[in-house]
Amino acid sequence: MRRRNRSTFYTKLFHWEYWPTWIIYYPVFLYYLLLSLKARNFFFFSMANPEMEMGGLYNCSKNKQLKKIRSAFKPRTLYVKPNTQIQEVLIRLSSLNLNFPLIAKPDRGERGVGVSLLHSYKQLKKYLRQTRVDFLIQEYIDSPFEAGVFYYRIPGQSTGTIPSLVVKSFLTIRGDGYSTVKELILQKPRARLIATKLLAQEGINPDEILPGGIEKLLEPIGNHNRGTKFMDGNHLCNEDLIYFFDALSYQIPNFYYGRFDLKAASEEDFKKGWGIKILEVNGVNAEPAHIYDPNAKFWKGVRTLLHHWKVIYTISMENKKRGFKPASFDAAWRHFKEWKNQK
Repeated sequence: MRRRNRSTFYTKLFHWEYWPTWIIYYPVFLYYLLLSLKARNFFFFSMANPEMEMGGLYNCSKNKQLKKIRSAFKPRTLYVKPNTQIQEVLIRLSSLNLNFPLIAKPDRGERGVGVSLLHSYKQLKKYLRQTRVDFLIQEYIDSPFEAGVFYYRIPGQSTGTIPSLVVKSFLTIRGDGYSTVKELILQKPRARLIATKLLAQEGINPDEILPGGIEKLLEPIGNHNRGTKFMDGNHLCNEDLIYFFDALSYQIPNFYYGRFDLKAASEEDFKKGWGIKILEVNGVNAEPAHIYDPNAKFWKGVRTLLHHWKVIYTISMENKKRGFKPASFDAAWRHFKEWKNQK
């Protein structure tokens, strides 16, 4: 156990993608304060996406954004209140022709917290019993390609920019014919960091021995803190993608800055803008996630974050000229309290 803890410590130490958020965001916070003074308002960022709660910084409803996107570009989605009876949920799922497996996630949440892949009635019943917040049940898009596309458009301009594109590589292990699943997990640094959670999951038998060459998916949810590797995919950006996301952004009123998390059948289809399904729309809380590529440099990542806050400021000031106003202190405080009460 001591050797495992020491190994985990060194993995985190020498890979800044695992460093505490406050270290990465300390210089960003100082820059935000400078921009706030320049804007003469601490909530100037709420004007970047005027129709998203607090511009999408936190506690933003996923359902509200998805409802604005045409059904052809998103998974079938059911919005559920806590304490809803399972019989009612099943009837509503049937009306949408939704079958297992299904994705369940909090309507307001970040970083993959509370997201589950449900394979059965029993798991759905357990999720309903445990959740205390509004949540979504989504069609599970079983496509091998998942990405996050960061997009922004300056108000008044007809086309936008894709400055960041991240391709997600899900956490897997490969059998060798003699090592157990637990041993394979502990041999892989990215899996070792979350080994306790992985080994407690249903469907993972720590003593199972995988045949040589056989891969096993450990975590189907594409979040960095759940073991997914974020790979810089900026080389995939092209005019077809920009055209697709320009058109998509116009479906969401007054949306100018954020990240689209999505799935597609293949990388080739994705590059052509074919068959893309939008899983989530994020606002100013969205990061240009390619900075968390294992080969990315810390200070380059910080400079990228600083640049994007400059973009938020620019968009916000342009929207201010168009008559939009930042959130008031009272509105921001109410939103913050709602967020804290849901934790």
